[in-house]
Amino acid sequence: MPTLPPSQMVLDTLQHDVLPAAGGAALVMCIFLFFGRWAAALGSAVAVVVGFAWANYTFGAVSWEGTGRLVPWVPDRYVWHWLPRAALVLVLVGLLSRWLGLLAGLVLPERRWWGKHLLVWAARVSAVGVVSGWLVPTPAAGLVWVRPVLAAVMLIEWAALDGIARSGAGGQVAAYLSAIFFAAAAVLIYHHWSGAMEMAVVLGCAFFGVAVAAGAGKADASGAIPAGVGFLPGLLLNGRFQVDSQVPLASFWLVALTPLVLTPFLIPRLNRQNGWLARTVRAAVVLIPLVVAGVMAAQHEKLAYEDEEAGAALEDQ
Repeated sequence: MPTLPPSQMVLDTLQHDVLPAAGGAALVMCIFLFFGRWAAALGSAVAVVVGFAWANYTFGAVSWEGTGRLVPWVPDRYVWHWLPRAALVLVLVGLLSRWLGLLAGLVLPERRWWGKHLLVWAARVSAVGVVSGWLVPTPAAGLVWVRPVLAAVMLIEWAALDGIARSGAGGQVAAYLSAIFFAAAAVLIYHHWSGAMEMAVVLGCAFFGVAVAAGAGKADASGAIPAGVGFLPGLLLNGRFQVDSQVPLASFWLVALTPLVLTPFLIPRLNRQNGWLARTVRAAVVLIPLVVAGVMAAQHEKLAYEDEEAGAALEDQ
């Protein structure tokens, strides 16, 4: 079992990552819910954006360009710098396509119900096709299969999470994404990439704040899903290529593909189930691959501070 992290590391994480992201997201979500449940989807999208932006902001520089604590606001020389912009684009497209679908539903005759879904998902497919090209790491640029697979994973995860959230389980889906990003943080800290680990913690906390507020208000949190879709596969893909470690490839795949285990719940008969048994089963199928991924990472690598403690102990002998 890994040793506990140093207390200063815990306090810094609470101050810079946990409280701004979780508190900011929950606060924004509650403000939108004050205006009614009709604003919940928009509120969840804004909440995740605000939570991440708050945790990423630092007062250490005068100009706006220099205030990005974890990742620059304007993408720089690294591919993973495009992750926030990709997520923001998907969030905006998700909201606009949702409103376009609602408008089409009012205009189109009932027998052409498929028309509004076609409009919604045509926009989303196009957006995923564009942003996936931003997120392919340079070492993988020569692999022709990487971009289409990344785009397909992002799109299917979006469809699965959105379908379940829209059926009345918005707060639960936000909680699933929170757990997935915390698992991603665990894999990335064993992978020795602290910056990516912190981004995953921030996103996990932001989705946790949305989950608590949406769960308490029984509100729709589907507007936040594109942010998770924009970050999750791209963050783990870049993490795998950006840093070398002994963490097995399977750990990255398990976490990145976890939302796909929810696709069977899109079946209408299963999708309508939202009792305690259905919630328990869904939570279990999400948590099992996350736990396996974390255990595999811990078996193959040590945490950085564990190595430092071991080195200090040898020096004392």
